[in-house]
Amino acid sequence: MRSPRSVSGQDISDARLPIQDVYDLVLEGFLLHSLGEYEMPPKQGVHTRARSFMHAMPAYLPTKRLAGTKLISVYPENVERGLDATTGIIVMMDPDSGIVSDILDARWITNTRTAMVSMVDTKLLAKENPVFGIVGATGSSGRAHIEAIGAIFPGSQVVVNSRSQERCEHLLWEFDQVPCQLVVRMDPEAVVKECDVLIVCTSNLLQPIFKAEWLRPGQNVLNVHGRGWPPSITSLVDRISCDDRSQLLDPTGGLTDAYPNLNPDFELGDVVAGEHPGRESAAHTIFSFNYGLAIFDILVADYVLTSM
Repeated sequence: MRSPRSVSGQDISDARLPIQDVYDLVLEGFLLHSLGEYEMPPKQGVHTRARSFMHAMPAYLPTKRLAGTKLISVYPENVERGLDATTGIIVMMDPDSGIVSDILDARWITNTRTAMVSMVDTKLLAKENPVFGIVGATGSSGRAHIEAIGAIFPGSQVVVNSRSQERCEHLLWEFDQVPCQLVVRMDPEAVVKECDVLIVCTSNLLQPIFKAEWLRPGQNVLNVHGRGWPPSITSLVDRISCDDRSQLLDPTGGLTDAYPNLNPDFELGDVVAGEHPGRESAAHTIFSFNYGLAIFDILVADYVLTSM
């Protein structure tokens, strides 16, 4: 029996894979999700520090003959120690034997597929030619979203925000070749009010930082990290979308502790499949909780393996 193939983060970076391909894989994953052609329990985790977590995320796609598990951790305070805030691996397994076949660094896969889920959400639910706002733009997820916007919505204006003005200003240099216009705003309220699509990429928050009165009709709010709003927000917006209802509402790892009245109106995969209209009014404010699906991780991991 051969040893599992190991693919490092540097290996993936050196391959320079086109991120547009991940957009197509996310669309495929959403379609499979809508059709019910998957096995994927809600993610399970432990929490060894405040604002931090370790998650296990298994998935199986029968029609693609793909199975695997992502082990991922997010520890925001690592940055202060010179360590990555997000680390993890994806373990791919033979669905016939259960034998581990490949072990991949999870960072690029996680950040890129997360950003492309936001791009699919925007394509299907937002107004045309939106102005984007990213709060938490200097983290790995925020930077992945800037790249994704440049690839899928070239020419867009992107209002970026972080706690550090120096790091925000650095984004203007770091992404000067990305085909979008970056504007720095240090006030989160200004970001919310200036954008059509707000992407919340903050680290896990202990207290809400946004207010419902900052929103206006017709906006889309993509909660990559979902604890930035007061609990009442779910009763104040017009529609709530999610990637997977059962995972979002799971009592052990979902978001019902932060939003007790959370009740999604539809899943994004059903919009991809044409089973739900998505946006039904230009005036609707739509909240999206795309909490992260392991089926995307194994689809993108397989793409990485076959592309290298």
